[in-house]
Amino acid sequence: MIKIIMPLLLGTFLFGSLPVPQQFRADFNQTVINTDNNQTLHYSGHVAIKVPNRAKWVYSRPVPKTICLLEDRAWVIEPELEQATLYRLDKAIPLLAILENAKKIDTGHYTARYNGVEYDLRVDEKEKLKAVEYTDELGNRVILLFSGIDTSPIDSTETECTIPREYDVIDGRF
Repeated sequence: MIKIIMPLLLGTFLFGSLPVPQQFRADFNQTVINTDNNQTLHYSGHVAIKVPNRAKWVYSRPVPKTICLLEDRAWVIEPELEQATLYRLDKAIPLLAILENAKKIDTGHYTARYNGVEYDLRVDEKEKLKAVEYTDELGNRVILLFSGIDTSPIDSTETECTIPREYDVIDGRF
């Protein structure tokens, strides 16, 4: 099952008193900790998000991978496997809904509950989202950190993905 945090759903809504940007680009570090055996996976890369429905997550570590989000679909492009897989996003985490439900705890700290899951949100001194933390349905603790946040206009080409002709294409929507 694919589980993707979807900042692509960001809009002009407010969470608490903080504006949610129409576009967002940043570097990210994602840590997934298995709470049963304390095994930890680390991912890093760059993300570009453009409201209302586009995002491109480019993973550089541990292996190159690109995830392109468009409306209710996600393409996962894996160069090492020379394959691209199409998924439905009905299981994705709707970050906008989480942000809309966020309640301020103290300066720079918000919490939200969505579909029975508690999300911990952190913002920097400029009120830009810098971290999302939660425990997924498998009991994994997930920490997503953003850095180098830029909310200047994003050209739609930054969120486009190209699948090389020689790649296998798999339809994982079913």
